[in-house]
Amino acid sequence: MTQISRRRFIQATSLAAIAASCPILRASDADRYRNLVSPGRRLRIACVGAGGKAFSDIMACSTEEIVAISDVDFANGLEIFGMFPGAARYRDYRQMLNERGNDIDAVIVTTPDHTHFPAALMAVEMGKHIYVQKPLCHTVAEVRQLRAAVAKAGVVSQMGNQGHCNEGTRLAKEWIEAGVIGDVREVCTWTNRPIWPQGMTPPKDDASVPPTMDWNLWLGVAPSRGYSAKIAPFNWRGYWDYGCGALGDMGCHGMDAPFWALNLRGPVHVSAQSEGSTEVVAPTWSIVKFEFPSRGALPPLNYTWYDGGKLPPVPEELGKDGKLPQGGTLYRGDKGAILSEGDYGESPRLIPESRMGTFKRPPKTLARVPKSNSHQEWVNGCKGGPAPCSNIVDHSGDLSQMVLLGNVAIRAGKPIDFDPEQGVCVGQPDANRFLSKSYRLF
Repeated sequence: MTQISRRRFIQATSLAAIAASCPILRASDADRYRNLVSPGRRLRIACVGAGGKAFSDIMACSTEEIVAISDVDFANGLEIFGMFPGAARYRDYRQMLNERGNDIDAVIVTTPDHTHFPAALMAVEMGKHIYVQKPLCHTVAEVRQLRAAVAKAGVVSQMGNQGHCNEGTRLAKEWIEAGVIGDVREVCTWTNRPIWPQGMTPPKDDASVPPTMDWNLWLGVAPSRGYSAKIAPFNWRGYWDYGCGALGDMGCHGMDAPFWALNLRGPVHVSAQSEGSTEVVAPTWSIVKFEFPSRGALPPLNYTWYDGGKLPPVPEELGKDGKLPQGGTLYRGDKGAILSEGDYGESPRLIPESRMGTFKRPPKTLARVPKSNSHQEWVNGCKGGPAPCSNIVDHSGDLSQMVLLGNVAIRAGKPIDFDPEQGVCVGQPDANRFLSKSYRLF
């Protein structure tokens, strides 16, 4: 069994190496990808993760050939193992990829956040196409290295922010680009997360690890510590060593449509208010403000994220008794506002509601994803179809970087100014340490 090399992770923690990796190789869809599969045969898929969200990711690709499945706890995999009795079973994804590499075209990674990057990078460096759940990576440094590796390897990629394939996400972009609400200068997004503990006292070790679990493999690259049922299998999202808090969990969903519609790339000033965050745990709530300068013809924009029960003011267009949905996005332009209810950009509408009655919708200019199916879009891309719309090089890498910068501001406890060309918070070495992390060899 080949361990993840120390050299690979030293690269991930070096800001100088990250900056050097920034140039992205771009080409047309016709020649940018390698190792494509014939449309006439099934895609051979290996899966890192078996239970929970991994189950639904695997089932979404069940018409293809599921070659192998790995999970550090076989109890998580009992149902999916039964669905695919011919798939080889592993606890260690490294062993799976090394032993079955010649039989694999593509890899799905659906694990706790801290293991997205090492599993995805190993697959990419073997020339395998990847579908990786959100958030794409655990740190900004990992995002930048994985994006460069994907571009270099010429593999087809997709992040699991499935709302990017929605009709509503496209409508919001088309309406904004058509000037329906004028120049957009303010956006707010909010969510009902976290629905797991955050801001809590870290737990003590439990007496024993469940007999079905390999705890060393679950920890992976994270620091060594004893097992606790208050961390695994579910509440890991509230711990910085394993998760990215409420912002990391839902930001790649809720912030996706605004990011795409308003081209939220480039330098950004990020500030945060929060409560309960420590070196170990994510906050009970946070309000994070992203301030973007002009981007070409687009004016400066203030974008505010709310979680943990915090909400923006109710817009006056909803009336005196108006209420906000439990999750959504509000776009404020010079000529009006768009409210998109839900966490996935699924239902934008003009407010007040009376505007919808007289609204002459602009032409649909963006390609639609059949049945809004992000998994099938990825499978088709692996067989020579169009590039998946949330691929890492063109979209989800930059989106993930923006989202994770919010956590950098939360953890730093002060505003940051991020320069994407250098890959650093300018003049802020104390904040830069949160762009990356150290890795345990396991």
